[in-house]
Amino acid sequence: MSLSPITNYPQSLKSRRSRFSATRLLVPCLLGLVTTILGSPATPDLELLPKHFVLHPGEQIHYNVCPTVAVEAYLRGKLPRNEFHCVDAKFSTEDPKVLRLIKATTIKNGEETTVDGVLEAVRSGRTGLVVSTPNSVQRFTITVAGAAQPSIIAIPHTAVKEIQAKEFLFVGHANLDGYDYTAVAKPGIDRAVAKARKSGVPVVYWVGNEYPNWYTADRHPDYAFVSEGQEHEIHIEADRVTFSGGSFMFCLLRNVQMTLHGMLKHDALQANFVFPADAIWVEDADRGDQRWYPTPSVALSTLFARRTSDVQKYDEVILPFLNLLITEFPVAGYPRNPPAPPLSELLKDWRIVVRFGDRFERVYRRGNSDKTLLLSFQGV
Repeated sequence: MSLSPITNYPQSLKSRRSRFSATRLLVPCLLGLVTTILGSPATPDLELLPKHFVLHPGEQIHYNVCPTVAVEAYLRGKLPRNEFHCVDAKFSTEDPKVLRLIKATTIKNGEETTVDGVLEAVRSGRTGLVVSTPNSVQRFTITVAGAAQPSIIAIPHTAVKEIQAKEFLFVGHANLDGYDYTAVAKPGIDRAVAKARKSGVPVVYWVGNEYPNWYTADRHPDYAFVSEGQEHEIHIEADRVTFSGGSFMFCLLRNVQMTLHGMLKHDALQANFVFPADAIWVEDADRGDQRWYPTPSVALSTLFARRTSDVQKYDEVILPFLNLLITEFPVAGYPRNPPAPPLSELLKDWRIVVRFGDRFERVYRRGNSDKTLLLSFQGV
């Protein structure tokens, strides 16, 4: 099934995104409810997550409150993910004309259940969000300001089998909510989108069920797919694909895997993938500890800039990416039912080449020269 740009989708495929997923993926790039740090907690014992206290009119968000001690232990890697729990709470607002509660449901353990803490910013102003737990009542100040942002119309990635173009620009997880919370990749992404628009290259957004604070200047992609971890089984028929957004070592990597897998299963003989380093965000692993969010994130170009030679950049930044790309399919075990066969099997006789602009080339794997995967990193 081939589709023209999103403005020409059949009406049956046009639908606003489902805002509330039944589950959240247990991988770093999807831990928005327990990770973003953008302010001080109202009290030392409970934290409101995600820490977004300024919303745009029309924006929706799902809040939770979690014990501060548990949050700190989790972020330091001292508390396993399956032992981290937020507390049951009831939410109310002091001025529903500024911030109002939304009735929302989800499926949990096979049954429909009510979701607490879902709110919508209505109009500019400031109000108190009152959170009641079995042991306390706490108040958080929420500000609604700025211009209303137009909604991005997205459809589930499962609704589409194939998209075709000579070239695509992919933008994944370009939002503040638990991902790139300081928007380090925004300038680079905006430049990449503007360049794609000028050149007539279709732009594809990969968004989650809940994506407040999507920060791209352009909010009118040619395609927008709901995909929590950038997983998909869409056949991308293209000579060249540029990947931007993040996370470089998890969700963006997963998109690369899934895109490549689909191409190989459709008998592609060449794949040309481009990575603009200033338009990709990544966890700052250089800080030492392997932690969940916040690390904080940095632009991929920052990791490259800290290395003194191209060889060091290749060895310390690219090799870990390639090793995961090929040997761990799918990365971090998601999706749970990936398409068969493993990516390593499909790539077993392929030649894999890495380039930094025009100045550096390294063959990662020698194989059949008629089957080549080229990964080009820009701004290194």
